[in-house]
Amino acid sequence: MDNKININTIAKTAKVSTTTVSNFINGTEVFPISSDTRGRVKSAMRKLNYRPHIGGVLMRRNAPRRGRVGFVMGEDVRSPILHTAGIPIVQRILCELEKALDERLDMNLEILRIKDEDSRAEWNARLLDLDCVINFGQVNNLLCDSLSRRNLPMIEVYSAESLRRHGDFTGVEEEYDFLYWRNDRQIELLFEHFHRAGRRNFIFVSSCNIKALRPDYYGYDAEMKLEGFKRALAAHPDASGLVLSPRNAGDFNMFREFMLTRELLTREREALAGADAVICHNDIVAQGAASTVIELGRVPGKDIALSGEGDYREFQHWHPAIVTSCVDYAKLTDRVCDLIRRRTADRTGAPCRTEIPTLLIER
Repeated sequence: MDNKININTIAKTAKVSTTTVSNFINGTEVFPISSDTRGRVKSAMRKLNYRPHIGGVLMRRNAPRRGRVGFVMGEDVRSPILHTAGIPIVQRILCELEKALDERLDMNLEILRIKDEDSRAEWNARLLDLDCVINFGQVNNLLCDSLSRRNLPMIEVYSAESLRRHGDFTGVEEEYDFLYWRNDRQIELLFEHFHRAGRRNFIFVSSCNIKALRPDYYGYDAEMKLEGFKRALAAHPDASGLVLSPRNAGDFNMFREFMLTRELLTREREALAGADAVICHNDIVAQGAASTVIELGRVPGKDIALSGEGDYREFQHWHPAIVTSCVDYAKLTDRVCDLIRRRTADRTGAPCRTEIPTLLIER
């Protein structure tokens, strides 16, 4: 980008005032900017590949600057950063992304925390020095609008093909690339794997974060996995299946699911004794199931097939080893890096929507 390109250049190209450009970028207009004016300003910014952030100031001062990618935990942007990083699935995604961005693009990854997601001023402040945003899960209207006004690319990453949306999207353009994998297909893949091995009596141990237990704010991924199991069971009339769900304890710390699973399956010993395959919501639930199975005198992987989901690093070397599934992280990071490289160089292409494949892992 030419360092001489600034809001004055954009204003002249768009044939508007610099005040209009500034108001558009920061969302500070008193009266709504017309759609024609918005279009001309946005077109000028994209034509000249202009992005307003502090990086230009640093370059003019000959200060070194690495590219920066912001990570937004859309499901709860208000959570403290280390809490977000401690969620196993998010931690795995962050580790893979940070390594790929560092090695392939020479860029830093930063988790963004937004205390008030309805504050445009706070979004503007947090987006000031970024080159791109990766959002996981729920999409915020002000995030989308602020990125569009600043000509910053966003890549939406999620474990389901459906998204929640927060806020009023009237007049807000959702101009982001969407990379997703389907947790329902992960469960179907595991079901098929066990069925081919001769297993016929299935139990699915769900998360406590399903719609039936938490209708106000259930997990899309939890519900998708449940639907995947039901669909797989319906496709195999020679198999029987039972869904068991731990109680809703009001605490959604994923590691607590280990104890909730043990509590559930200890109560359901008779059902567990009649099963020859247990498919679990994730690897944590699977380890809770495995410990209960062992206490009942059965051998996981031999007497009873057992699977989780996520391929969490914390459980890759636990005993017993379990069959698991996860998104193909190599393909995910390849696609993310490719999109960042393309979008930071040219913002004129249409957004893409790409499904990333799933892997089945046996140890």
